[in-house]
Amino acid sequence: MEQDEQLQDWYVRYHSIFGKRYTRKRKDRFLESLSADIRQFRTDVELDTFKLNEKDAVEYKNLYVGDIGKANTIICTYYDTPAVHLGPYQFFNVKNRAKNTMLFISLSSALYIILGLLFTWKVAMPVFQINSLISISALLCVLFYILYFYYLKIVTRGWPNKHNLIRNTSSLLVQLYCTKQFKNKQLAFAFIDAGCTNNAGLEKVMNQSNATVYMLDSVGSGEKLYQVMSNRTLAISSDSVETVISGDVTNDRLLYVISANKENDHFTLSKKELQQNQLSDTNMNEVIDFLKQLVGRNFK
Repeated sequence: MEQDEQLQDWYVRYHSIFGKRYTRKRKDRFLESLSADIRQFRTDVELDTFKLNEKDAVEYKNLYVGDIGKANTIICTYYDTPAVHLGPYQFFNVKNRAKNTMLFISLSSALYIILGLLFTWKVAMPVFQINSLISISALLCVLFYILYFYYLKIVTRGWPNKHNLIRNTSSLLVQLYCTKQFKNKQLAFAFIDAGCTNNAGLEKVMNQSNATVYMLDSVGSGEKLYQVMSNRTLAISSDSVETVISGDVTNDRLLYVISANKENDHFTLSKKELQQNQLSDTNMNEVIDFLKQLVGRNFK
């Protein structure tokens, strides 16, 4: 990618300042920053807020650049970041990812509760039996419990992963770059919510449009690049991005561009690969070239 000032600024902002996008509050701050950045060179920016059901407490937000309804091609990536989970990242397997996340939450919550019980038994009970409530030791115990229950809430809903550069910030940077470079009335971009959980944002895009959707995921790792789809006609001829026809992609209007390890038709990234703090410039540039070829083919 071009090493200009703006790209450097985006890298710092979305890797360091807004690197965790797990809670609604953090995601909203990210969306405010992203919207402001895009509005410097585009005016066709729209925020779509929705729920899966009217009575649901959980609210999702997609950010669109261009007209989703009129576009025949949509390039998208998810902007939310995952909770810490056990095992590698398994592409396309939402149930497995949810299981590994819940397993980590269950184990960490159990250990955290045991820690609290041990503190109560070994420290707090003897302190309160011997000292008055206004003693320094008793006040320190109260402070411990305040902090303990504050972090217990975080632990039980999932601990935000801090290693997000490879998994989705890399794709976010590529897409942000492309929103500036590629402008056509039939091309739109979608920064979608819930890519790490239930794919609610992607399903919303697919339901809103009849366009072909190209989904970027973890493109900044050093592993091989693949374009994965069920409909071969969507494939772009490329020497650097291998074509794979897979039943894991159930919609014939959807193509994934990913960087991953491929084993027996399954795609994964290990913990070590996910925790890398260096983007693969080769893969980032090859994905941009791939998208340029896509735009050139679709909008001659």
